[in-house]
Amino acid sequence: MKPILALLALSTGALFAQTPTITEVLNNYGLINPGTVAQGAIFIVKGSNLADTTDGLLHNVPLQTTLFGVQMKLVAGGTTLFVPLYYVLPQQLAGIMPSAMPEGPATLTVLVNGRTSAGASVNVVKSAFGMLTLNGAGTGGAAVHNQDYVLLSNSNTTNPGKNVVFYGSGVGPTRGDETVAQTGINASGDLTTISISVEIGGKAAQVLYHGRTIYPGLDQINVVIPTLDSNTYSCTVTVVIKTNNVSANIGTIPVAPSGTTCTTGGGGGNNGGGTSINPTQSEINSWISRGSYTAGGITLSRSTTYSFDILTGAPSTTKADSFSAQFTRYSGADLGRSLRGELPPGYPVLNPTAGSCVVYNITGLTDPYPLLSYVNLDAGPQLTSIGPNGTLLAPRGSQQVTGFTYNANNVPNNYLAAGNYALSGPGGADVNSFSGTLTTVADLVVTNNASDFTTINRSGGFTVRWTGGEPSTFVSITGQSVAIDLVTSAATGAAFICIQLASAGQFTVPGSILSQLPASSVTVIPGFGSLITRGGFGVTAAGKGARFSTPSNVDIMTANNYWIWTYSPQYQ
Repeated sequence: MKPILALLALSTGALFAQTPTITEVLNNYGLINPGTVAQGAIFIVKGSNLADTTDGLLHNVPLQTTLFGVQMKLVAGGTTLFVPLYYVLPQQLAGIMPSAMPEGPATLTVLVNGRTSAGASVNVVKSAFGMLTLNGAGTGGAAVHNQDYVLLSNSNTTNPGKNVVFYGSGVGPTRGDETVAQTGINASGDLTTISISVEIGGKAAQVLYHGRTIYPGLDQINVVIPTLDSNTYSCTVTVVIKTNNVSANIGTIPVAPSGTTCTTGGGGGNNGGGTSINPTQSEINSWISRGSYTAGGITLSRSTTYSFDILTGAPSTTKADSFSAQFTRYSGADLGRSLRGELPPGYPVLNPTAGSCVVYNITGLTDPYPLLSYVNLDAGPQLTSIGPNGTLLAPRGSQQVTGFTYNANNVPNNYLAAGNYALSGPGGADVNSFSGTLTTVADLVVTNNASDFTTINRSGGFTVRWTGGEPSTFVSITGQSVAIDLVTSAATGAAFICIQLASAGQFTVPGSILSQLPASSVTVIPGFGSLITRGGFGVTAAGKGARFSTPSNVDIMTANNYWIWTYSPQYQ
């Protein structure tokens, strides 16, 4: 066994005798759920003046509770315990949450040569695994080893039936002395009392072991790679680990059906594990070389909208299903840049990795591809959808400046359902006839009460919860707020995008993200009351989708379904 112990250390210059300050407490590997740490887990504390030394060495066993005059003290009720320390730096400390620390709220203080920080709240839980990733930031590719303890890579993939090892911390408390090597009487071994599930590419994986390595606080999880759907194999197959029903940070691993090389462009992205609807790199290269390409997209969707009357403030709910499509030819000088995803300098990158968020300014945001031209094409007089709840026809709309679009009229709001849909078009002036099938699953349903979204406190995190949907795809959580000065007409606005795997069932938008949005404007109107300029909050998820055999004059044709939930909160 060759486990690895990688702690995230920062280096900085020496500081003088100033009061230590705690700003954040995190699992050392997952870097999610700030303030929540599992019994026996390695965790880090960020802040300032946390040590008077820049030594930063990773100290070996037996671990001590005092290093260079630094201690971390935990208090909960009548229990006071000190943290075994791995390293100390002025801006960051690392140690092990004592397994004997009771579950529930605790107060953490840092003592530095007689100086004591203000207390920081910590939620101690039985289990909350953080997975080690290649970038050390808890996102992207997981640092996974094969059964010979060789690191996986795009040229050293794993296959169904093979064993792999994940590393991290937070599976659960130790049964022995956690300051020494976890062998003999101190070894915790397989923590079988802690429930665990591992999904790889949306498929359940057999767990062979989940517990300590020989290093204090460092855990490993050994699993068997399941057989995946044929369109899921890629260099970025999504991995979801839950211990005691608590989700770890989400990562990816390279999996091929056989051999040692994986395919790029699949397994990740907003469509999750099954990404065969995406073009291959060779297709993209050929379109760039040619200078144009034609794409067709068919959409079945269900939207649920909660809103408030702008004058009375009365709430209302609207649910609507839709069947739409468009067929578009792209060309122009920016075609290559758009297909390669190249953005102008300073333009925000709006595709965060799973389990994370990005914030961007929405005032003054310009088109990143002004030289990309497009026109929507004629695919015939109408398109047809035949599904579990009957037949819909989407007629061709009147030609606009950008061409034709297709939208069904008077769609029942119960049309979209789990099942198979036969989608077809007779062909028109620009697009030949086509047909294909799309399979959908049960709705993704947001389970929060609608009233939860009436007011959102920007200084605290906000948790959105859901059930259903396609478990191997991703959920996009978005929000925006604009503050308007009625005197100057000046507007400032910001928005966020967060991504989480649908199978996680929930996501907390951190307060650090929400606080970057401006507060909703409230205008007092004499004789009437207050007029609130409400913001937006959305939850959107897609199915796996399907790629159709394309007519000779179309380069790529896909179909997918979406569930869309929108709210109009006041951001305070």
